[in-house]
Amino acid sequence: MRWQLFEGDLERDFQRARNRARSRYFVPTALLGLLMFDAYVLVDLALAPQVLAFSLLLRLGVVTPLVLGGLVLRRRRLRAKPASGIDGPLVAAAAVLVVLAIAAIQYSAPAALGGAYFGGSFIVVVFFVTLLRSDVRRAAASLVAMLAAVAWGQALIGADAAATQVAALLAVAVSGMFGLVMAGSVESSERARFLAERRERALGAEREDLIAALDEAAHRDEMTGLLNRRGLQQRLPAEGTPVGVLVVDVDHFKAYNDAFGHLEGDRCLTLVAETLAAHSRPGDVVARFGGEEFAVLLEGADREDVLAAGERLCAAVRDLARPHPSRPDGGDVVTISVGVAVGTWESALAAADGAVYAAKSAGRDRVLAATR
Repeated sequence: MRWQLFEGDLERDFQRARNRARSRYFVPTALLGLLMFDAYVLVDLALAPQVLAFSLLLRLGVVTPLVLGGLVLRRRRLRAKPASGIDGPLVAAAAVLVVLAIAAIQYSAPAALGGAYFGGSFIVVVFFVTLLRSDVRRAAASLVAMLAAVAWGQALIGADAAATQVAALLAVAVSGMFGLVMAGSVESSERARFLAERRERALGAEREDLIAALDEAAHRDEMTGLLNRRGLQQRLPAEGTPVGVLVVDVDHFKAYNDAFGHLEGDRCLTLVAETLAAHSRPGDVVARFGGEEFAVLLEGADREDVLAAGERLCAAVRDLARPHPSRPDGGDVVTISVGVAVGTWESALAAADGAVYAAKSAGRDRVLAATR
């Protein structure tokens, strides 16, 4: 049996989980033990009728109310503090209470009941140390308290010789030690199971995060962070729903790449992508179609909306004033051409694609609407 307490929050999480699991059997087991303790009054009736009234008073008037009160206290305490260690003190107090009650009953009629009456101590020890499955430290405290109560009870009654009393006490102690070994084994298993379940949950969360990340990566353009064509397809409205579509092309981008190199070209595309996203409406969908071409999807937009959106994006990229001295048309900054159209997705996309080529042919750095 090898185990140790966890550190910090992990130990609190374990105690919380253990209390939650233990509550499923703790109360029923405690009530069953209480019922058996009260039913033992039949032995008093058979062996020593003269102590019956006193036995009933102790069992039903003292022990039973106190144990039930302890269970109510436990419930309230665990509601307020789920990781509370209240079970240990309650078990120890109940164990001592039961042993003292047995001693008091036997003291009232030692001749009739005899020292053998304390044989019930074995049952009490096994019940409190093992069946209630208190953790090892608190089970050990319960055992020490019960052994002290048993020793006091034996000395009080004096029904057996000293050697017999010592032998009986050692027998009770040995049975309690077996119970502690079992309690330790149970706690070790519970801690190992708790860690295994926690690791499994962590691995499950990591798997879900990884799947989500892979799914996100499959639908995102790696360089710009915008949606790619596949991601855009997933954001399309229901088939047949009219949408506004903007197709955006960076003007003379090949010349920019040739002049500044591909790394600088990637930076330029990333900057344009950020600008398109920043100057689009919150509900608009911006995607990179590939190369220097982008698309913007506007739901619930009419012709005026898409034209205004195109002009806004065109001006925003122009205002970046990104130097492009190698433009063959004499310009000196990076600009875009935009084609816009309204209709169902496929038809609007085809029309906007044609419009962007018309915008490029017309001199670039402008917005043109599809004519059909």
